[in-house]
Amino acid sequence: MLNNYYLLRRLARAWNETLPGSKVLDAWSHSPGELTIALEQDGVVTATSFLTHAPIIGAFRRTKVGRPRRNVKPLLRALHGQSIVEIELSESDRVLTLRCTGGIQLQAHLYGAHANVLLADRKGKVQEAFRKYTSAEPPPLRAAPEPTNVAEFTTRWKDARGSAERAIQRVFVRFNRDQSREIMQLQQFKGHSAEALEPALVFEVAQALHERLMNAQGPLCVYKDPVAISPVPLEARKEEEVSVYRDIDNGLHTYARQALSERAFRAQYEPLRKKLVRMLDKAERSASRMRVERSRPSRADEYERLGHILMASPPLPPGKHRVRIPDVFNPAVELTVSLDPALNSLQNAERYYSKARKARTSRAHLDSLIRQAEEKVESLKQQLQSLEKTRTQKDIKAFQKTYKQSVRQNQPFKRYALVPPYELWVGRNARESEMLTLQYARPFDLWMHARGVSGAHAVLRLPGRNAQPSNHLIEQAAAIVAWHSKARTSSVAPVIVTPRKYVRKVRGTPTGEVAVSREEVVMVEPALP
Repeated sequence: MLNNYYLLRRLARAWNETLPGSKVLDAWSHSPGELTIALEQDGVVTATSFLTHAPIIGAFRRTKVGRPRRNVKPLLRALHGQSIVEIELSESDRVLTLRCTGGIQLQAHLYGAHANVLLADRKGKVQEAFRKYTSAEPPPLRAAPEPTNVAEFTTRWKDARGSAERAIQRVFVRFNRDQSREIMQLQQFKGHSAEALEPALVFEVAQALHERLMNAQGPLCVYKDPVAISPVPLEARKEEEVSVYRDIDNGLHTYARQALSERAFRAQYEPLRKKLVRMLDKAERSASRMRVERSRPSRADEYERLGHILMASPPLPPGKHRVRIPDVFNPAVELTVSLDPALNSLQNAERYYSKARKARTSRAHLDSLIRQAEEKVESLKQQLQSLEKTRTQKDIKAFQKTYKQSVRQNQPFKRYALVPPYELWVGRNARESEMLTLQYARPFDLWMHARGVSGAHAVLRLPGRNAQPSNHLIEQAAAIVAWHSKARTSSVAPVIVTPRKYVRKVRGTPTGEVAVSREEVVMVEPALP
């Protein structure tokens, strides 16, 4: 972090050696959260930038000034023409002060969500602020004293909870995460809780690092993966790639660029990884379910047998949920057969025959579907491994180009892969249903909707206008459509099936409501594949 106290202390020391005598030429803001001040010294013009918006809060100086011509807000006019006398960092907090001739001072409060740059007069009254600020008094400085002896440290340490790393940051509040980890590394404290460590030993190591950071004189160390900056070399990251900068401002500027680049990379990487992990988990569960289904005995013979028994038994009128009848294959035994109360016994027999046909057809396709699912699992694993090897935005772009199908944005509509190459698209709400019907469906695709009840529009996508899907495929798609309707809990539901060209929108009707000029109806049991 650019606004780490020890880093700002190192910066203030470096600026105090070079900035006094510099004359302020201009001050402006070209983007939210960045104030730029142009300085001239011995004929050389430089720019000092103050960053006040997360994730990068801090300050650095650069040689390229280049005031933009457009979208520029001029600021701090009272500072123009003033010369810098002294740079000072508060002993209490991350407040960097540039004192100028005439008693004017520029205070950079580089901490928290309300980081700001204030222009104050010789009495300390706020005259102008970079970000919105209404008080005439600067924010009060927050004391952040480190414990000065073992007894004081032990008292604070007892109140710290959780990991030792977090506990150190609560006691030595100026330490950032990398500095806290450095203490863990120096004494092999990693993985320990605060309660498990001897306070005197922790204090000794922490105090030594604190003194080392307070008096740091060497170059800045910028680490690459993950991006970090430190005024001293870190033992915890000694095996990692590091760049050393003797020019403090150059090091700070480089870190800021790399940190923003890493943030942009993470903004692309994390959603991609999350999506691939979710897709892989779904594919693995789907393959597992199908393997379990394949291991079970098929119920086709049982359904067919019940159909035979009902056909051979005396006719029964509708209205019964179940009936006990003799088993024609073993007359000494009576069976309880479940019925659809809306159908008579002969129609229920046909229903069982239909279920037997579906079970046999599904079993015939099961091996092919399992093979496809396992291939998808392996493909997603390979894609996830490739993604995890990416390190830059350029790598992400190459990955997206290679795996366009997986990284495309979430598709509209719920999609069900049926027997290849057929796919059923189902609208997830009224708006999507209307969009599916009127914009995405082709004239020859089969449009479906549960008859007489509210539900989703669905389209069975055909591979070509001359394709002839089987009756079983149409019934399978219709069962899914019925499940996506108010008829989901019915044992049997009617579903409209018609080419999309016979469906139209009537002007003035609510979203999702259409008119059908020609239709066929299939009776199905609502179910998902």
